[in-house]
Amino acid sequence: MARSLVTLIAICALGAIWTTAASALPGSCNTQLSSSANSRTVSADSLDQSLFNDAVLYYVNVERCNRGLVPLSSDNNLIRATRQHSADMARNAYISHNSKQAGYRSLQDRLSKARVSYRVAGENVAKSFVFAFNRKNIGTSAKCQFRFSNTGGIVPRHTYDSLAKDLVVLWMESPTHRSNILYRDYRRAGATIGINNDPSFCGTVYVAQNFTN
Repeated sequence: MARSLVTLIAICALGAIWTTAASALPGSCNTQLSSSANSRTVSADSLDQSLFNDAVLYYVNVERCNRGLVPLSSDNNLIRATRQHSADMARNAYISHNSKQAGYRSLQDRLSKARVSYRVAGENVAKSFVFAFNRKNIGTSAKCQFRFSNTGGIVPRHTYDSLAKDLVVLWMESPTHRSNILYRDYRRAGATIGINNDPSFCGTVYVAQNFTN
């Protein structure tokens, strides 16, 4: 019997936070995505956080550059801040901007722990899957072999490229997430991924991306 796949989820973006100022050099609109992003599949056993961050940043900057906005630069401290949150969401199977972990309960806490200086900051989070279900109905699976209900075709695993592209498309469909991606004062970003090896979908993905000026 066919079952309906849970729709790809993202929570409302966190509002701006104001504190001390910071600056950073902008990125480039002429960057290209590594070919390995399109060839490597996403797996909990061999996560490449750098490749994932590069792929997400690439598609975020495509959206910004298409609108004449300054592209964002990758920031290691922001990556460190998101790594804790994406891992915690995956470990405990929840999606939120707030955590129950002491010292990391809010975006402000996580940025402080990662020693991030900023005037304004935001966060996008999302839930997806290791397999590229594309929000379509799937049939029952055996040993992580899924098929689309309408065509019978095999559901492929996400590559880093396809997952990043789907996430940015999803965020751009949400006004609050879109506003973070296109906020003109942001200059830095960092994104990481966590995977919960749930039995239903053979890998649920939890993502956090932080933005600052």
